Amino acid sequence: MSERAFIETFLRANSDYVTQKYQEKQNVTVTSKDSPVNLLTEVDLTIQKRFIDATAEVWPHDLVVGEESGHDRYPADPNGRIWVIDPIDGTYNFVRGLNPSFAISIAFMQDGLVQAAGVSMPLAGYYFFAEAGGGSFCNGRRLSVSRVQHLESACVEVDFSSVKNRRTILRRGAKIIREAAQLRSHGSAVAAICQIATGDADAYVHPGLHPWDYAAAQLIAEEAGALATRLDGQPLRVFDKKKGVLVTNGALHEQLLASLTR
Repeated sequence: MSERAFIETFLRANSDYVTQKYQEKQNVTVTSKDSPVNLLTEVDLTIQKRFIDATAEVWPHDLVVGEESGHDRYPADPNGRIWVIDPIDGTYNFVRGLNPSFAISIAFMQDGLVQAAGVSMPLAGYYFFAEAGGGSFCNGRRLSVSRVQHLESACVEVDFSSVKNRRTILRRGAKIIREAAQLRSHGSAVAAICQIATGDADAYVHPGLHPWDYAAAQLIAEEAGALATRLDGQPLRVFDKKKGVLVTNGALHEQLLASLTR
């Protein structure tokens, strides 16, 4: 089985579980981690454990990096066979009922680059898949970024999910906030970046993010024609230990980089 097929099989087998738990979310166990908006549920833990177990059966020597349960350590060898999972990206949306803006996100990496990726948005019934050099697709439809070329016509995704991020983006992204045609804040990096891939949004900016927040969505967007960098224009690499993510349709990239203050 190829890594791309493995990702699809897992996502299709587990999305119904997430939907069921969402419908019963008043009974789901929820705790907070380092802040009131950084939540953890039994669903996050279950999906991640199921994925680790499934991977071990097929590729027992592969490394799994994930958001939960101590699997969030960066690999000693970033060039090895590595899986990156965010079991529920947008857990706060899952808990507080903003739907369908949460997703299961899985990326497979080798030689330091994402080779295959999949994202499921269970409530919407959307399945996104991509392979390096093979394009990206949503429910079988090939994806392509928008052709918007000017900030004043652009739909820009930002993230106001934490006080620290909010302050940073209000300071560094003030010009974007003032001049963009429309601002959106999904509260899920995966959902937002996938919107770049579908052409429904034109840019996404975030002052932080961890590898599991964007690894899969980055490949999906890039295979649709997007450009992804750090906020200083440097290449976006999953385990480079840097912060700040800018993903655009490409046409807007230099304009948005120039709009971000230091």
